[in-house]
Amino acid sequence: MWIIPRRWNGYDAMKPGDNGTRGGLRWAERPMVNGVILSVLVVLALVVSLYLVNFIATGLTPPWPIIGLHGVQPDVGVRGWGRVLRLGAGQGFNSWGQRDRPRERLPQPGIRRIAFVGDSFLEESSPIPLPMAVEKKIGSTEVEVLNFGVSATGTTDYFYRIKNVVIPLGAHEIMLFFYVGNDFGPDKLSTRLAIFSTYPKDSIAASMGLLSLNHLVTNRHRNVLRVWQPEEQESLDDREQAMLQRLQTMTDDQIREFFLDLSKFTGDRRAKLQRILADPASVSLFAALRDPDGGLFRSYMFDPLFHWVIGDDFREDASSAQALVAGIYPRMLAMKQVCDAAGVAFSVALIPMGWQVDPRYVETWSMFGDLNGFGQSRNQASELLKVRLKRDGVAVHDLKPILHGVRGAYLNVDGHWSQAGVERVAAHIAQIIVTAISAGAR
Repeated sequence: MWIIPRRWNGYDAMKPGDNGTRGGLRWAERPMVNGVILSVLVVLALVVSLYLVNFIATGLTPPWPIIGLHGVQPDVGVRGWGRVLRLGAGQGFNSWGQRDRPRERLPQPGIRRIAFVGDSFLEESSPIPLPMAVEKKIGSTEVEVLNFGVSATGTTDYFYRIKNVVIPLGAHEIMLFFYVGNDFGPDKLSTRLAIFSTYPKDSIAASMGLLSLNHLVTNRHRNVLRVWQPEEQESLDDREQAMLQRLQTMTDDQIREFFLDLSKFTGDRRAKLQRILADPASVSLFAALRDPDGGLFRSYMFDPLFHWVIGDDFREDASSAQALVAGIYPRMLAMKQVCDAAGVAFSVALIPMGWQVDPRYVETWSMFGDLNGFGQSRNQASELLKVRLKRDGVAVHDLKPILHGVRGAYLNVDGHWSQAGVERVAAHIAQIIVTAISAGAR
């Protein structure tokens, strides 16, 4: 015999033989129950639809880890930011879209995997990128140095790349290459999860395993694609090469007029820049513009120098060294913490700006005056950053003393390391790694 309470939530309890009715209504016919069932079905249908769309999108998106690096197939990289390959021989792109030799998902047993993380200094302009040069100088079959450089990225990108790509790929050690010139940029880690966000940034979709769908929704916002525009009719490199070809046909006076128009200055500001451009020192810059090192040309220096030389504030230098460090330091600590949690060694290499160390680079741009003043706040910030990182247990490798006084360490117009600069840095970094491995073995 069943023992059931007579009343349940205000209704007569069911009795044997009631056939699921209470007070003349079946339980499934009640509005509240119907609403709950409908809501559950809608949610299930939505979830199933999302995973179905993600399954279909898998065939339209590149595989992991590409979607966490450049987000496009390697051939797009060749067109967009592989300009050094079009101008001469050099290391091409591997199956992950990186300028590196082919790599396996995880290191073989007994192999120490060291990952270099950074921006264009690791992947542009030199025929042999720094990671490969370091690996060659180490010369050990038990050590591999992987290139995780992605152009046009900063400290927030570095954090998520380390967390969601580099560590899962089995890195035992990570060395972050921090460029003093632009890595103090105002960027921050998100404190909340978005539904979709450009991977490897965290998002609700990524946490649900909907990487392909997330990729289709967000990849157009990836910074390296927005800056280099490899999918469009005219890429950044196309425009830069067109400007180079135009400058090569101009006289010095025509270049001066071109710069005045490029600055968009009027009135007194235009007149002031015109007087500066008339300086005889401008001849060396114009010659370099017509025949840049390796044929590698970049115009990004023009606009900030135009403004700086007439007395306008430059964004980074308008902030104090303390403010610049405060703006990026939480992300630097976050990288250390995520590495510590994974048992991965973490260190930072500081890359100086060309005019801090290379006398030839300074001479090329001397018409704009003492460029140490142009980067003064960032110079001071790099020293402050070094002190704070060491205080918090992060090994720091300052590359300024290694490159100081080395003529031609930087490409005269492009601003990245020349191959000679890469070799100089590679010898230093390789020695650091070999010394650390030897010390650990003792």
